[in-house]
Amino acid sequence: MAALPPDLTDPEKHCVASAGIVRYCSRFEAWLAGWGKEIQDAAGRGDASWADLVADRGGRRCATEHGGVDAMIECCRQALAAQGN
Repeated sequence: MAALPPDLTDPEKHCVASAGIVRYCSRFEAWLAGWGKEIQDAAGRGDASWADLVADRGGRRCATEHGGVDAMIECCRQALAAQGN
């Protein structure tokens, strides 16, 4: 999270973070991290959100379609805009 640009919205952060996990780890680990965070949020440490999981899914797609960080951010922004976020 600390490596992400500070001007990203929360859904953009979810999307780009998931994309980064796919790029450096795997799709499964990105999926697991997203669900793990939402389960942790539901346990009382945050605000669990289905929209966050949807943004995570967009990030997993953007990771496989785009190479650089800037391209992934743009892909996430377009994916979220198409979803109405």
